[in-house]
Amino acid sequence: MDFPPFCPHCQSRDVVPRATGLKIFGAIGIVVGAAGAFKASLKALQVLQSGSVALPGIALTGIASEVLTAMSASALGCEIGTKAGAQLDRMLLGNRFCRSCKRSFIYL
Repeated sequence: MDFPPFCPHCQSRDVVPRATGLKIFGAIGIVVGAAGAFKASLKALQVLQSGSVALPGIALTGIASEVLTAMSASALGCEIGTKAGAQLDRMLLGNRFCRSCKRSFIYL
């Protein structure tokens, strides 16, 4: 990790990375990914149940498949959210935090 040698406000060397946007957008990405997959899976299960033959094994396989789809969509949403949050941290929010003076600042 490339930490700045000192805080620009108080000249302290007690500086740590800060990832507020990364955490928030990652959590939002998980929720949105899971919700989207859940909505799509409900539609797929309704189509499956509207058929004339509904076997228990097919329904179980469909539910297991939808759970895996929701998990992978959550992971993808988290990945996209963390990338967006990291960019937000780097460009707009302070991405470094000084423990001495309790200020955040941008370090590119």
